[in-house]
Amino acid sequence: MERRKPSRGKPLFVDEETDQLIHPYNNALSKKQEYWEAMGIYYRYGKWTYKEKEKLYKNWNSYLEKYESAFKNPLDLLDRRRNKDLITLMKLTDFFKVIARSLNRTTDSCYCKLRRDVHSITLKNGIFSEVEMKKLKKLSKKYKNKSCKYQLIADKLGRDRMSVKNKLYRQIKTVKRGNWTLEEEEDLIKAVREVTGLQNMNEIKQLEIPWRKVAQLVPTRQGYQCRKHFFLTKCLKLDENASKLKTWGKEESHRLIDILSNGDYSFETDIDWNEVNQSFVDFSPSASYIQLQFYKLKSGIPDFHRKSFSDLLEEINSSHKH
Repeated sequence: MERRKPSRGKPLFVDEETDQLIHPYNNALSKKQEYWEAMGIYYRYGKWTYKEKEKLYKNWNSYLEKYESAFKNPLDLLDRRRNKDLITLMKLTDFFKVIARSLNRTTDSCYCKLRRDVHSITLKNGIFSEVEMKKLKKLSKKYKNKSCKYQLIADKLGRDRMSVKNKLYRQIKTVKRGNWTLEEEEDLIKAVREVTGLQNMNEIKQLEIPWRKVAQLVPTRQGYQCRKHFFLTKCLKLDENASKLKTWGKEESHRLIDILSNGDYSFETDIDWNEVNQSFVDFSPSASYIQLQFYKLKSGIPDFHRKSFSDLLEEINSSHKH
């Protein structure tokens, strides 16, 4: 299992000619991703920047302005299941190419991101009410043997498929809070090693671990709990050098800002945290720890998610001088 490389050096947006190449829907001359990479054209992956999301929404609105009258409900575009007529119409109107226009992302990535973000606004969010929980239990029994049961239940509840899936998953497990028992920690370490296929802690810490899979092997905990406990607590105990780590302080925060400011990073998504972590081997147990330290720094800046990476670093640097 390899760690996905950051999108360093890959632009947020591409010119019209490249756009036609890398967004192959409804294009008889389309090639696979490997073909374009052989030509030096690479897609961006991972976390979306604020500017990318703005462009995606602009593309979506542009498409709706032009073709909204062709659809009974525009939100149907984000739920194509078994609707051949709708899929055909989407292809004829270049839906996928329009929403991905000028974005250096795959069309599938653009579609999935748009679907998630629009559903987060149009569908119910937050805690399930008592009435919803009763409906959820009834519907889960009704559609128990259906292959698309999560989507069927989500449609009935007016919620996103993943929120329903996660809720049912939590109902199946008896999730605990608070301190971990010795048995739980043993289950966690065994699960991490089984999922990664590695035994050495230093090698494991350099990976992007699929915590949902790990949690499936830990009966009493969820994915985010496993991640937090492993990186901030347990791996310290397992690492023979952990006891030698020094305490992170203001000096290390300043040094982190300097490294990021002088590094070859145009966007935060370009950062290779494992690479940055090599400069803090005496203070940090893992790359995730360094990333957490940076989040603490940037979260103190108002509207930090809207700012360019260079402006954000400048404001962080300025605030820490006072």
